[in-house]
Amino acid sequence: MIYAGAQWEAGVEVLQALNRSGCEAYFVGGCVRDALLGIEASDIDIATSADPEEVLRLYPDALPTGLKHGTVTVRRSGFFFEVTTFRQEAGYSDGRRPDDVFFVRDVREDLARRDFTINAMAAGADGAIVDPFGGMDDLRARTLRAVGEPARRFGEDALRIVRCVRFAARYGFAVDAPTWAGVLACRDKLRLVAMERIGAELDKMMAAGDPGRAVALLLAASLPERFKLPLPEPWLARLRQIEGAAGGADEAPIGMSATLRKGLSRYLPEHAEADLRWAALFLAGTAAPEEAEEAMKRLHFAGKRIRRIGDLLRLHLSLFKDSDPEAWRRNWTIGVLDRGTAAAADWQALFDSPGVRAAFGVPGELRAAAAGWTAALPAVRVADLALRGDELAEAAGSPPGPWIAIALRGLLEQVALGELNNDANSLRTAFFAGA
Repeated sequence: MIYAGAQWEAGVEVLQALNRSGCEAYFVGGCVRDALLGIEASDIDIATSADPEEVLRLYPDALPTGLKHGTVTVRRSGFFFEVTTFRQEAGYSDGRRPDDVFFVRDVREDLARRDFTINAMAAGADGAIVDPFGGMDDLRARTLRAVGEPARRFGEDALRIVRCVRFAARYGFAVDAPTWAGVLACRDKLRLVAMERIGAELDKMMAAGDPGRAVALLLAASLPERFKLPLPEPWLARLRQIEGAAGGADEAPIGMSATLRKGLSRYLPEHAEADLRWAALFLAGTAAPEEAEEAMKRLHFAGKRIRRIGDLLRLHLSLFKDSDPEAWRRNWTIGVLDRGTAAAADWQALFDSPGVRAAFGVPGELRAAAAGWTAALPAVRVADLALRGDELAEAAGSPPGPWIAIALRGLLEQVALGELNNDANSLRTAFFAGA
């Protein structure tokens, strides 16, 4: 394994410093896996035979971020590395976290506690790979396989069941038969996992790889129904119908062709951020905005994200509330006033792909026209009007109240639709004419 780049070079310095002090030290886990796959690593983790006190003596400015679990965070050349003592774990009585952690002296014992063979490799400062469970062979075979007995691995921490789906989809790997059997045998333990952890895993699925295949695997194993808080069943049922038409659950563990986007994958943009893919998934399953928002709340999404995705769904639904294409511009205009220009930009980004447009039946000419309709709007907010609320109250000789917001919104619609000029006299005249 060859180390290239400032972050890797800084990490090698940490390994070498630990080696000089008489300790073993290795890069471990996902960073090794991704480097072997030619993927840039975001985090580089280190495992060592040194106990946390030894690491702190070697790096006095290190942060004792997880001493209970043997973790110290070392800063080197502007990069941060989690340095963790070789350890084993025991007694997962709650199916989520170990009852006990104890330090060991052999890196192979540390690797034995990990979830999948592709994550159970270590690399030394010289680039030599320690691979006791055949992770490199599985990378070459594009196969996801649990370390040791799958039911034991998943029984220790049920979140690994969802991670299995995520890794298979992200890397396009097949799940080997015993590992998939372990998923099915242990899936009821998902009720022990906090929804916040489930939400974080699902979000990672939606951000990378083939999220359509990830959802297909989740549905094939009937995992969402087993979450601590189940996701809306009508939405899941409609997603299953899409996948069923694409080949059925029996094919789910098999790697899907990279040249043919089918099932749910064809509804999800290949190059888009997670929020747009979530919106597409809700639209594909014809989830009502309220249904989607409830699902996102259960997954512990931030309120800002829930509003963003909800606004995009409502804008799309308002655009197609009439089948008559002549109504599309009016619907779009009102939708933008209701949901904002950010939602309009999100809608345009979501339907930028011809494949996604085809999946949803969105005409290309509609997507092309939407940007021009938004750009041509003379006003998109009440603040853009040439008449303020206090000026309207003064002209009407009435005290301020909720009526002002209603009146200004009506004037805004007329201006946006090109039915009224945006000047104070025209706005006052139109108000009194409609009063």
